Amino acid sequence: MKHDPTLLRRMPVSLQHISTSLDLGGAQAMLLKLIGTDPCVAPPLRHSIVSLVEPGVLAPSDEQSQCPIYSLNMRRALPNPAALVRLLRITGRQRPDLIQGWMYHGNVAASLAGLSQGRAAPVLWNVRHSLADPKLENRSTRALLALSARLSRTTAAIIYNSHASARQHEAIGFDSRRSAYVPNGFDSRRYRPDPAKRDYLRSSFDISGDGLVVAMVARHHPMKDHAMLVDAVGRARAMGHDLHLLMVGTGLDTPPPPLARMIAALLPPDRVTLVGERHDVADWLPGVDILALSSAWGEAFPNILGEGMMCGLPCVSTDVGDSALVLGGSGTIVPPRDAAAMAGALARLAHDGSAARANRGAAARAHAVEHYELEQVARQYHRLYTEILAGIWSRPDSAARPGPNSAAHAA
Repeated sequence: MKHDPTLLRRMPVSLQHISTSLDLGGAQAMLLKLIGTDPCVAPPLRHSIVSLVEPGVLAPSDEQSQCPIYSLNMRRALPNPAALVRLLRITGRQRPDLIQGWMYHGNVAASLAGLSQGRAAPVLWNVRHSLADPKLENRSTRALLALSARLSRTTAAIIYNSHASARQHEAIGFDSRRSAYVPNGFDSRRYRPDPAKRDYLRSSFDISGDGLVVAMVARHHPMKDHAMLVDAVGRARAMGHDLHLLMVGTGLDTPPPPLARMIAALLPPDRVTLVGERHDVADWLPGVDILALSSAWGEAFPNILGEGMMCGLPCVSTDVGDSALVLGGSGTIVPPRDAAAMAGALARLAHDGSAARANRGAAARAHAVEHYELEQVARQYHRLYTEILAGIWSRPDSAARPGPNSAAHAA
């Protein structure tokens, strides 16, 4: 692939992002944070977004963003020739210097858009999912993964936000020579400790009493394993700890009958709160006492862990994806699907008292600020873009994977 070093002297560099959607989700949130962050380095970037489906709730209004947003209006998971033609027309008009895909469908679309430009614009992928077992994915996703493995050799780089995800995708055929690591980034000014938020949280969600609030923020999906957390909180309460479970996410305001029955059987009605999709997490998250993540599979770099750490919360997570690396020793890791281990971790945090939890939260924030500050992560993206445009980026020969604060390269 030929590169044009003179691009680095142009003002600015045009970068077209192609995303599956702009719905509520970790990948979409990171895309918009990246676009909205100026790392104060040259050359500046001029962004645009193509959403395969209707952009969704995270799409900024024209007044909020100078970034053009286009929609192919595809029906989810149902590509069609008209959408492909529209994509190629948009890319042809924009003639971007770089094309970056986000998530599996967006990545494949980015490759098609790049091929239509005669490879004049290097194509990058962004993989945000882990594959503990590809058999857990549905049939259409498995087919998409097989296609992606073949197309991966045409990319300039494949960005993973998780070392575990990189290893897993390389194992099913994704080109390891293209692998790069850039973690998720978080704004430490927006997500920060605030003791006053404890009362705000309780009034906002009508939580009564002095019980410790254990919160999980995740959409309802089998891989999130909400039932395990319900079981764990029930067990911790049986040990004598007054815990209040708060579960927030799409679909949780009307949980499916099996989960609803389990909650009714294990938790008192006044010690559980179920809330649907929220866009104001930063406003009340600092008021939580303990953040929990019970995922059984599918996580790469869970955004909620980074947000909770920035807010100074003690965190307990299952050992899925890069969760242990993300916490960096500041939190507690338990095996997936192990309600007894999760209950024990919650009980220990409850028993240790507020001062010990505050110390753990302070350590979590210090780790997050050091490794996952948004401006630092934006610079890693920018450095990768610059090196690709200059034709000097390559995957290091070393087999060792870098730590979370290293440059963009990964093994």
